Amino acid sequence: MINPGSFAKQNITGSINILNAMVSHGVKNIIFSSTAAVYGYPGYNPIDENHPTIPINFYGFTKLEIERLLQWYSQLKDIRFAALRYFNAAGYDPKGRIAEPERNCANLLPIVLETAAGIREKVQVFGNDYETSDGTGVRDYIHVTDLAAAHIKAMNYLTENKADITINLGTGIGYTVMDVIHSAEKVTGKTIPYHVAERRPGDPDELIALSSGAYQILDWAPGYSDLETILQTMWALYRTPGQT
Repeated sequence: MINPGSFAKQNITGSINILNAMVSHGVKNIIFSSTAAVYGYPGYNPIDENHPTIPINFYGFTKLEIERLLQWYSQLKDIRFAALRYFNAAGYDPKGRIAEPERNCANLLPIVLETAAGIREKVQVFGNDYETSDGTGVRDYIHVTDLAAAHIKAMNYLTENKADITINLGTGIGYTVMDVIHSAEKVTGKTIPYHVAERRPGDPDELIALSSGAYQILDWAPGYSDLETILQTMWALYRTPGQT
């Protein structure tokens, strides 16, 4: 929201360059990593692919514009696409092939694990007066390994069916911020200090995916996306930084 030009250049201009290069070289299939941010504030939960797309931040706007570009290139240049709308991607490779955790993280789960590892002093909980079970926001977390599996199935679908798809990738299960903190304390054996701060603008109470399209069209189902497994794959790196 502070520097929209960089997102516009990277996402929109970059995608146009890729699509034009595909046309020039006869490449017919593309998988696009989209986002639940295209929906904006949820009118209902769980959110299906027919939910109105009204982004409330510039990032979501750029992703929706790319989806629209893909639709035009599909009509005009016969490029087939799979637009995969991620919910909250999380976790690390269960086989330990990632050498170190992400840096300068801004999302809840890595922040919680950094606090457990002593990298941060405490977790900021942005609001505890939402209409949820404990007052904190609810999100649907999806493990990166499950996202990778969906990419493979999407590529196979495009190759075999030569048809476009736009689908959600989530679990249909929501966890509050406090669920994440308490589960992380069990996984790590650490006490995780937190501080309740003011709500952030644009944070809805609850975001949960309906991913029946992925189940039915791609024969996909998440296998690593329960909260404990996500946290365990992350803690394996945070407790021994720099080691696999």
